[in-house]
Amino acid sequence: MVDVILSLPEILLKKRNGEELLEDELNYFVDCICKKEIDRSQIGAMLMAFCLRGLNTKETVTLTKSMMNSGTVQKWDPTWQTVDKHSTGGVGDKVTFPLVAAVPLFGLKMPMVAGRGLGHTGGTADKLESIPGFQIGLTEDHMRRSLEEIGCYVTTQFGNIAPADKTLYSIRDITSTVSYPPLICSSIMSKKLSEGIGSLVLDVKTGVGAVTGSYEQAEGLARMMTEIGAGMGVETTAVLTEMDTPIGYAIGNSLEIIESLECIKGKGPSDLENITCAQGAVLLCGARIAKTQEEGEEMIRKTFQDGSALDMFLKILKNQGVKREILESLRSGDYDKVFAKPKYVENITSKTSGVIEAVNALALGKATVLLGGGRQLPGDEIEPAAGIKLFRTKGDKVQEGDILAEVHHDGRLSTALRARIDEAFTIGTSSKPIKRVFAVVKAGQDTEDYEVYRKRS
Repeated sequence: MVDVILSLPEILLKKRNGEELLEDELNYFVDCICKKEIDRSQIGAMLMAFCLRGLNTKETVTLTKSMMNSGTVQKWDPTWQTVDKHSTGGVGDKVTFPLVAAVPLFGLKMPMVAGRGLGHTGGTADKLESIPGFQIGLTEDHMRRSLEEIGCYVTTQFGNIAPADKTLYSIRDITSTVSYPPLICSSIMSKKLSEGIGSLVLDVKTGVGAVTGSYEQAEGLARMMTEIGAGMGVETTAVLTEMDTPIGYAIGNSLEIIESLECIKGKGPSDLENITCAQGAVLLCGARIAKTQEEGEEMIRKTFQDGSALDMFLKILKNQGVKREILESLRSGDYDKVFAKPKYVENITSKTSGVIEAVNALALGKATVLLGGGRQLPGDEIEPAAGIKLFRTKGDKVQEGDILAEVHHDGRLSTALRARIDEAFTIGTSSKPIKRVFAVVKAGQDTEDYEVYRKRS
């Protein structure tokens, strides 16, 4: 029998020496954080020991579960099939909106907690708040009624979600332990799984505009999160997607909502629709509603074509405070009546003829922040109309003088920023088409090419 150590200095010593921590020891560490019975220096020392000596899968699952249980964990009707998605963040990433419009139509419940933008990636909550009247903060009673009556809500972090994670993150930030993968995964999953879901699809992005630059890093992060999910009894599937190029043509809060609505109406960019259908199909297959990934994709796509997804999305908006006249304008596509207008719209034009070989997602994401469409610091005000609307993307042929993009701004487009946006477009003689969805990762299984997976599953 292995002795359990419930002394912080001895637990620290054990991990410093590279030994595996037991469940009770990790729970004791998290409990001390919540009760404020631990010095910040001890937390910093433990985090550094985690990084230098490592956390195995069992330890990471235990840490995640303990962090989740340190706060509020939602409990729903046990007969419900509750699902959600999480994205590691990207530029022009608006997949959440068509996804929540389609998935609840099949009887699945989506209790979605959305984040705000920080850095070059936009936030789901900020985008929704560009719709006049939309209320992102909901009471627990409102959330429950939303699931019962509609099947979905989108809210910001509520109650006392994973308070241990807040403390750990603040110290990770000042001890150079932010980038350690098990700590990244435990932070994400402790909050996401507190929603009380039974199934989760992860959109793990790779490329210049992603938090994980290389494919190998993204695959490793995806595998770790799927193993955590499986270890906590939640069916978890990760889809690896490309983030060298912005998704669709719109970057910025209201611009992305407009493009999402067009997707929901079956008239959006093909890459946005394809990513949404891939993730929606994962959830439908997990719930045994679709027999194969291909069938699930077509079921999601049909909701965009027959108008049912639009009806659902407008129900969600109405349930969260959007008035009838706004909903009617959104349905008809009269967006000028709904959204704030930019003071200035300026064109970026091509200086040469050729083929667009690359559109740098990171550069355009950072530019959108500087235009006022994102935050440089928590608490910064968002300019909902600011952003960049692409007219051309990777693989398109252009002539000298063609419009590459429109810049929507309130006066913040400096000469230097304009040059940065212009330099985001690389024009040459040839280009490969964008491949958005690379592979699928599941716990205990080999990573599988998406095209093989969708035909086999």
